[in-house]
Amino acid sequence: MVRRKSLSELEQGEIKLQSLVERRAALNEEANVLRQERDLVHDKKREVTATLRELKDRRSEFIGLAREYRHKRDEFQRRAKELIELKRKLRARSGTSVGEEFRAMKRQISEMEMRQQTATLTLSEENRLLEGLKVKMRRLKELEVLKADEDRLAKEVKDLDATTTDLFASADREHKAAGEASEAARALDDNLDGLMRTVRTLADEGDKHHEAYLEARAKADEVHAKVVEMREKVLVSREARRAEAQESRDLLRAQNRATRRALYDEKRLEESADAALNALLQKGGVEIGR
Repeated sequence: MVRRKSLSELEQGEIKLQSLVERRAALNEEANVLRQERDLVHDKKREVTATLRELKDRRSEFIGLAREYRHKRDEFQRRAKELIELKRKLRARSGTSVGEEFRAMKRQISEMEMRQQTATLTLSEENRLLEGLKVKMRRLKELEVLKADEDRLAKEVKDLDATTTDLFASADREHKAAGEASEAARALDDNLDGLMRTVRTLADEGDKHHEAYLEARAKADEVHAKVVEMREKVLVSREARRAEAQESRDLLRAQNRATRRALYDEKRLEESADAALNALLQKGGVEIGR
């Protein structure tokens, strides 16, 4: 015998099942919205992070340029200082006496030649003059060599002065460029700080959306489990109801068959009685109406 279920219980189960299905659908929709919001936040975070990375690369380039400019500046200054030291040594070597002595020696030789040509000298005086002239001519030749060295050193010193000036000018340009690159890097710091704060804020917001999404999904899964359980109960109730209805139909058909059989048997009895009565009447054995 199938256990009977009242119709009201089945209807209550179906109503509760529908309510759970609707609740599950609402939670799934909420979870989808939260997931989309989370994804939008993550997309924005990736966009800001890409910009942040680009600015960091630019800042690194500026810092690298500043470092390179400072290196060139230091190199120019080092070379300029070396040239200053070299110039000091060259001036120490050359001094100022060679040129003066050379010019004085030339005047003295010219005066002695003029005296030999114009003055009336004795033989001994002329010999002393010629001997002195020879000595001074030898010294003049020595001074010519020294003067050539002095002129060469002076030219080198002059060239060094120009080169040193150029080196210091180059060092100043590199120093200025290094300062500009460093300033450009510092100018990016404020933007970088703002972007980093934005990234942190977006990360926190994304985490909150993700946690809310997981919570909504967990609730939806919990309701889904109840839906499955309630659907099973409703299906069992429906099956019991169908079995009950089938049993009722079977009983009704059985009763109908029994009734038909009973009616059929009663009809046969009546027909038999009528036949017996007719037979008696024909034999005259039965009196009617006495």
